[in-house]
This record gives sequence, C-alpha cells and structure tokens, in this order.
Amino acid sequence: GVSGGGEPSRWTAAREVAEELGLRRALDIMTDDKRQITSTTTATTNNNHNPLSEELFRCTICTSYNRCVVSMFSYTCDTTLERISWQEEEVAWGDYVPYDIVKVAGDMSIDRLMEGGVWPGTGDEEGNSNDNAIQHGDNASLVAELKSKYDDDRPWETWDFVPDGLLVWQAWKSFLSQKTKGKL
Repeated sequence: GVSGGGEPSRWTAAREVAEELGLRRALDIMTDDKRQITSTTTATTNNNHNPLSEELFRCTICTSYNRCVVSMFSYTCDTTLERISWQEEEVAWGDYVPYDIVKVAGDMSIDRLMEGGVWPGTGDEEGNSNDNAIQHGDNASLVAELKSKYDDDRPWETWDFVPDGLLVWQAWKSFLSQKTKGKL
C-alpha cells in the first residue's frame, strides 16, 4: 500500500492488512500508538498483543517503471480471533501456500525473467542467489518432490510474479540471510 502524507509506515501496513485481508486487529496499533503519547506503560502492554510486528527492514526498489521505498512487516494471524476476508478489488487470488513452494516459485519466476533478459535485479545480491531453482539444477524433479510432499497440484511452477515484488522478495531473503549469520 501507499502511505498517506505524514502517515507512519506501520500505520500504512496496518491499514492495508485490514483493508486487503480483512485482518482488523492490525488497526489496534493506531490506538496503541496514540496511547503511547500519554502512557508508555499502557502502550507497551497493548503492543505485546498486537499481531503486526515493528518494521523488520526497509529497502529501495528501482525499476524503469517504479521507484519506491518498501517497509517490511510481519503479521501473525490468530484464526481463533479473525479470519482472512480478501478485498476483491485488490486481491485476485489467495490461499495458503507452503513457504518451500513460495521460495521455489519465486526463484523460478526470477529465472524466467533472467532468461528473457528483463530481470531488473543484478542477481548477485548477498543472500539472493536462486538457491532452489539454480542449485538443484533439475527443476522438474524439485517441482515433483514438492508437489508430492504437499499433495499440491496447483501450477505454481509457472506462476510469474511482478519484477518489483521479486526485488522485495530478494531483499527479504537477504534480510533472513543476515539474520541467520547474526549480522542483525
């Protein structure tokens, strides 16, 4: 989502999670942040229960058609308290997809963009090698292995993601790599 003038990025994330996914508990941060101005103790207590994380990292995305700063957050959905309700105007499709499949599908999408000569990234950022698709070499056996493991017959191996979204994906992988190495 796009931040409004003067809107903190965490508020933008909360608003977008509530609007596009129907996860309204994210909006609690707006109340919590306002309370923090008057009472640090109250804000701390309330923030412990908020499912929206603090900003994890920020990255700048530059392509020939898009320049933006992206702030990354995580959200923990408690299905006993809320359920996902897609905003039809914004979300074309949604479902649970195992992280292993997301990693491979993203890497394979980058591979296709690289092969087509239209990948806007450099491909050599730290932690951003296409570890699944390239290192395994045999995409067909990796796809078959994951489809069997998760009993998943969706054509995820052909999913094409938007290049600027994939650049954010690479920034996420770099963040995780640095965190694993203790650099964060």
